[in-house]
Amino acid sequence: MEPLIDAIYRILPTNAEHALSAAALSRKLAEHDALMLCNTAKLKAQKVRRQLDKLEADKAGKIFVGQHGKESRYWKLCQPEQQLSYLLQQLSLFQDVIKQRLPASQQQQLNDVMQSMPGNKGNWLRKIYIAPSSVWQAPRLDPAVTAVVYQAIEEDKVFSCDYTTLDGITRRQTLVPWGLMTKAEKVYVLAIRRGSTKPAPITYALISIRNAELGESKTLLEGLPPATDLRTYCEAHNIGSFASEAEQIKLVVRFYGNAARNIKETPLSDDMQVQEINQRCREVSATVHNSIELRKYLRGFGEQAEVMAPPELRQQMVAELHAGLARYHKE
Repeated sequence: MEPLIDAIYRILPTNAEHALSAAALSRKLAEHDALMLCNTAKLKAQKVRRQLDKLEADKAGKIFVGQHGKESRYWKLCQPEQQLSYLLQQLSLFQDVIKQRLPASQQQQLNDVMQSMPGNKGNWLRKIYIAPSSVWQAPRLDPAVTAVVYQAIEEDKVFSCDYTTLDGITRRQTLVPWGLMTKAEKVYVLAIRRGSTKPAPITYALISIRNAELGESKTLLEGLPPATDLRTYCEAHNIGSFASEAEQIKLVVRFYGNAARNIKETPLSDDMQVQEINQRCREVSATVHNSIELRKYLRGFGEQAEVMAPPELRQQMVAELHAGLARYHKE
């Protein structure tokens, strides 16, 4: 594992406004091996403070300390060359939608780095383009909401908000956020509602959150299990597919014409098999969840897709097609 002193230096903010105390740093690094041996939060903070004293001596002029009441808070000199690799990895994924994915502090850090880079390295911004959907636009998020939500996630705090469901019902509730999930053009907060009996988080569309207010620190038991990360958890519980309640089925579907010609490049499952019936027809079989998302996918091919199995799904698709046709026949 990364040495504690290096981990502390890595996460030190580069802006005095976001300076962190030894206690705050120890909480952020609570799972570090060197701190796991400490029995109390006070001991962890003391160990971090000793490492900060070493950093001040080893990196004179690069580590700064400010007093906030009785508390000392630390930050570091921004060093663009050292941070460039990490920041550009994020940039390569985001760019136009960066405001929907990164907290304000990291956005500012990215801007500082790119503007101070020597030579033509700052031109990286000009050489990345993430094409938008040809059907829909990315939702325009409220900056005041994202500021509160992202701060709550960064600082392990809860937040209260007005949340509007798909049914149009708005309720004031307090959420314990685990993190962010992005899917297509949307950003979701994975969170547990305070007072809920469900132990697992559910997805809250960030666009549906209004009047967010930062709350107190959440308890350890309320947060993401310390032994895992959000991606591992979501994959294990099938959260990202919105199909956690959907049963698994053995799907057999025939595609006609050029439909699904390149389906092997984006397989439906690990066990997917493709059989070429003839030049104009291919049959695909795969174990999938019988979710709304699956049915939307199949409907998107129109007459070029025919569900062969299971029979229940075939009948459902037939019923939906008849219902759609009936609407078009209405005068």
